[in-house]
Amino acid sequence: MLSLEEILPILSIVAFLITIALLVYKFGKWRQKTETDREEIKRKLDAISKKVEKIPDDLMAKSIDIYKMYEKIRENLQSSTRERNKDE
Repeated sequence: MLSLEEILPILSIVAFLITIALLVYKFGKWRQKTETDREEIKRKLDAISKKVEKIPDDLMAKSIDIYKMYEKIRENLQSSTRERNKDE
């Protein structure tokens, strides 16, 4: 049977190898998570950039719509004031 003094160096080597294996495994997992996070961030930024690119077009279209509504309201106001003037 081996004594404690003979087993201790073997146990320390085994513990060292297990520690190295765990560190490599955790580092690989961390790296994989980092890559996944990067891909997710890239997808979100792509979606946001598409929305930001559409803003000027939407703003121009809405501005035109607002101007057309303003013109209609203005015409309605002018026609109603003309009718009032005729009635008086």
